[in-house]
Amino acid sequence: MRDALVLQVMANRFSVFRNVGSSVLFLMGGLLVLFGLVAWLLTNWVRHDAVAQEVREGQQQLQLYAAYVRGELVGFENIPALLATNQRAQKVLQQPENYSARQALNEYLEHSAKTTGALDIYLMNAEGVTVAASNWQSDNTFIGRNFSYRPYFQQAMQGTLGRYYALGSTSRVRGYYFAYPVIVLGKVSGVMVLKMDVASLESQWHQEQGALLVSDPDGIVFISTNEVWRYRSMWQLSEKEIHRIALSARYPGVEHVPLEITSQAFYGSGKTVKSAESLMRGNFLHLQHQMPELGWMIHLFKPLGQVQRRVVGAWLMMVFAFVVAGLILAVALQRRWRREESARADATSRLALERAHGELEQRVEERTADLQREVEERTRAEQALRTAQDELVQATKLATLGQMSASINHELNQPLTAIRSYADNARLLLERERYDDVRGNMQQISDLVDRMAQISSQLKLFARKSSGQRVPVSLRNELDVALKILDVDIRKAGVRIVIELCDEQINVLADATRLEQVLVNLIGNAVHALTDTKGPRVNVSACQRDGRLRIDVQDNGPGIPEAHLEQIFDPFFTTRKTGLGLGLAISQLIVENMGGSIGAANLDGGGAVFTLTLDLAEEE
Repeated sequence: MRDALVLQVMANRFSVFRNVGSSVLFLMGGLLVLFGLVAWLLTNWVRHDAVAQEVREGQQQLQLYAAYVRGELVGFENIPALLATNQRAQKVLQQPENYSARQALNEYLEHSAKTTGALDIYLMNAEGVTVAASNWQSDNTFIGRNFSYRPYFQQAMQGTLGRYYALGSTSRVRGYYFAYPVIVLGKVSGVMVLKMDVASLESQWHQEQGALLVSDPDGIVFISTNEVWRYRSMWQLSEKEIHRIALSARYPGVEHVPLEITSQAFYGSGKTVKSAESLMRGNFLHLQHQMPELGWMIHLFKPLGQVQRRVVGAWLMMVFAFVVAGLILAVALQRRWRREESARADATSRLALERAHGELEQRVEERTADLQREVEERTRAEQALRTAQDELVQATKLATLGQMSASINHELNQPLTAIRSYADNARLLLERERYDDVRGNMQQISDLVDRMAQISSQLKLFARKSSGQRVPVSLRNELDVALKILDVDIRKAGVRIVIELCDEQINVLADATRLEQVLVNLIGNAVHALTDTKGPRVNVSACQRDGRLRIDVQDNGPGIPEAHLEQIFDPFFTTRKTGLGLGLAISQLIVENMGGSIGAANLDGGGAVFTLTLDLAEEE
């Protein structure tokens, strides 16, 4: 009887093992198929999403660099117009044989070039011959040279602002030229030219990986973070194109070797570029941004290593999930097998007790002890599983936090770089007191700060441009904008601002953007004048007189020296070490163009007052 029971128990266990083995093989096969399908879908989704993210980030970088380039160019484009009105320049054109007049203009242009940071500033007569230049003491001075073949000279002689990029025929230095006509007795008698250093557009923008370059309409690379690519062409130029470029004298003596680049479409977004260049091996995402006002094309080459890393990470995550699912399934099958085995063992024990209670009593006790141990092992296994699950959840949380930190850091990196560029540019413009341009930079910085606060996926840039038209403008609104722009300086200096308006709803006829620039300039000057003043205060008041609005900006500082009162509106006159002396001169031009007037005086009790008079807007 005992042998028969043993054989029956063994047969039952073999049947259980066979059923469990079949179930395990079936489940494992299904799990593998499911894993392959999910892995394929996840990999493709991750790859597409990673490429789309790289495209978005690359487009943001291109927009930031384009805005930076525009800001640098705007900082120089109005200087030739101011210099063209200088009496020294007009006198030299009227009296070409007057040596003392020419020498005075040479020294003035040399001082202006050092102050503005320009490479060269020079004056040409109507025939294109240079008659005065900032480099008059240099061995390679421009004086006596004829540049009439340059397009910027021809544009300026037509009465418009001339622009041109070229490699200097004398200095061999890259530069962007701004030219403005000099009007004498109602006609164009000469051209004032300023040459900007293009190399500064490279030094302020560095790519940690990949490369950024700018090409002209002919596809010639003239700005690049990779020096090997400079003056090379984006494509193979024809003989006709090479001949035309040589005739333009834009790149004298330079051979334009094409870049060895091959490209192919990549998932509908951008291109992957396989380059044979020594500094650009591998696959890169090629993105472009056009600057139609300059005819330039900005190219960005982003490496695709991040895409591959994300795909590999997705695979590792899938493998980890598959292993965890396998462990959970194994534990579940083990528990099921133990339950079935326990049930069959109990049935066998009961049968044995019925047939041989006395003989099997000891075996039942032993089996009960075995079951108790199994229960304890099962309890420990469940506890270990729960512990492993808790650790897995914690690890997942930590990984998510790490990913979020990396994402936040990545999202903030480019806006911070842009803010630094805008801030540097704004500081330079502030030193030159070019507040019209500063307002655009500050607006960009404000947008970037909003972007950093929201941690959104896309950076929206905009640049405010003046309409040039006089329209009804709320004085209160423009004061609020000016105070927001100067908020940091006001709080840092501890200055109290007092606003006193005869009517909060009063409107004036003005251009809003330019009025903001004037107000920022006047209030900012007042704040800077209160550096060493106890209880610094700036009063801004407005009252109506004879159909016009008078706006007074006064401070309680030391005032303006009497010897300087007649010079403060002259271009390049400044008493500050970091100033350019252009802010008040430009403000005067803006106010006069809006039909108003501006003046300055000292107060009897100390301090200075700037008075701005504008036309009132008619009420509907």
